[in-house]
This record gives sequence, C-alpha cells and structure tokens, in this order.
Amino acid sequence: MFQARRTVDVRDKLFVQYRPYHNSDPPRLHQLWHTCQLGRNAAEGFPCDVFELFAISPPYFEREGLIVAVDGTRIVGFVHASFAVNAAETQLDRTQGILSALMVHPDFRRQGIGTELVRRAEQYLRSRGAISVEAGGGLNRNGFYCGIYGGLEPSGVCSQAANWKEFFSVSGYAAGAETYVFRRDLLKSRDPVHARLLRHRRNLNLVITDRPTGESWWWFVRFGHLDSLRFEMRSRDDNALVASGQIIGMDLFIPKWGVRSVGIRGIYVPETRRRFGFAQSLVLEICRRLREESVQLVEAQVDSENKAAIELFTSARFELHARLLTFRKTLRPQPVS
Repeated sequence: MFQARRTVDVRDKLFVQYRPYHNSDPPRLHQLWHTCQLGRNAAEGFPCDVFELFAISPPYFEREGLIVAVDGTRIVGFVHASFAVNAAETQLDRTQGILSALMVHPDFRRQGIGTELVRRAEQYLRSRGAISVEAGGGLNRNGFYCGIYGGLEPSGVCSQAANWKEFFSVSGYAAGAETYVFRRDLLKSRDPVHARLLRHRRNLNLVITDRPTGESWWWFVRFGHLDSLRFEMRSRDDNALVASGQIIGMDLFIPKWGVRSVGIRGIYVPETRRRFGFAQSLVLEICRRLREESVQLVEAQVDSENKAAIELFTSARFELHARLLTFRKTLRPQPVS
C-alpha cells in the first residue's frame, strides 16, 4: 500500500519515515495526543484504552488510513483519514473523504511533516474512491474521536487552537462548513420566564428513558459507548409527542474542564407542532433536570447556517462559545499507470 518515504531535514538531522498504523502504536499515539497541546476542545487525562475505543475500535477502521510519521522509534505525528456517512446513515460514503485527525509533536512542527501527512492521506482516500476531502469532518460526519475531541462531537478543528486556515490553504483547501458551539453555565444563568413556558409545564408531561429509540447505525458506532438519555415532551390530553431530544454525557472532559458537562443534540418537533415554543420548553426542562443532577455545563453544536437552531439555543440562554472549522478540497482522479 504505502511505502515508507524517507525525508531528511538538514537543519535538525531528522530522518522521518511514514507508514500505516501498527497494532503496537496506541500507547505512543496516546502519548502524542497528550503532548500536542490540542486546545480546550480536546479531552485529556484518559487512559490508553479509552483512546483505542474512540480512535481504533470503530468497525470501519482501516489501518492504511491512519498514517504515522516516525523518527526512529518515536511517533512524531499522525493523520487519520476516513469517510463520511451516507444520507441514510447505514454505511460509509466512500466518495466523501474525511481528515478525522491531524497532529504533529510541537518539537517537530514547521518542517513539512503535517503537509506530507495530508498528502499521503489524500492519496489513500483517492485510492478508495473519494472525489473530495473535508478536513475536520463537519457536524455529524466524523466517525472517530467522538467523546474525546470537539466536546459533544468532533465537528471540525478549533479556530483558537492553531492557524488552520493558513496550513490547509497551502495544500489547496478552501473554507468549508462551520459549526457553532453553544454553551450554557447552569450555575450562572437563570431560565427565562414567560406565560407560554408556564402553560407548557402545566399541559405537558416529560418522559425520560435510557433506551435509544430509532437511532441509526451511525449513531450507535459514534455515541453507543457514551451515556445517553432521551427526553420526550408529550401532551397530557392525548399523549401526542410535541418535542424530543437527547443528551450525551461528556465525562471524559471533566479532567480538562473541571466541571460535569453534558451535550444536547437531536432536538426534534413534529411539523404540525412547530412555532409553539415546544423546542424551547424542552431545552429549558432538560437544563432544569441537569442542574438538579449537579451538571454545570451544557453544550449544543449547530450548523452555522441553521438559523432556527441558533435562535432556539440563544432563546434558552446559551452563548456562542467557539467555532469549529472545516476545509474542503476536490481530489483529482488517480492517474492511470
């Protein structure tokens, strides 16, 4: 598949080789993760088996897609290339490549290692049928590192962690989709109060279950290892569903953030029930229940083009915390030999 390519950096006398993943790599990849200063959106302090769970164990993992840079026996960088999911969330769409992760040890940066890793990742994706590649993945598209990067999910690279725009532009990437990260500190903000919310509380029941309902294969391989609860608001008159959503535990971020955190996702309101404020009531009720369970921080991730979702979380006293960026590139067809 990929042949190790030897490069020499005259300044530092480095001999860097590139190769696919080996089964003995996880401890050194785990160490590199904790050395790379990945920013606030990366969990830290977790053991190696957790890294393997979210980086290596998904059923679609391919060793050729995780390419490492080594200097002797030391792993100094890696890139993880994968694929997005199809529209039905039943299998991968191999025409849409994803760069799920990219990191280089701080002592080895600005020497072309990251650029070479990206080039090799593109080569791998193209060989598997990809016609485009998106660095960072985007909302609900990255199949790896869900639970240890990005907060609720790894929807892109953090704009505050590095100058990703400059880096990817050198390799021919343009700005792609952007995800807004909204957060609410439940100890510092009060719930809004108005007549409609009080009326909803009188007329609706809240049903909470820990059994996933109607979730896709994609959901299970990404969130199945994490704690989750489903919330439903139903009419007391006829038990009709008016709003639903779920929460995902983010306990692996406690060592980094110092507080218990939970993510809200999948807010849904039947079409005939929209514009009555049911989504806002559900989000606020979830926040109230989480506050009672000593959860301090609640997060939601929203596509930057989804104005309705932005309005929803803003009305529920969430604040824009960060932007997760992606970068896109069209891949040229592999030359015929």
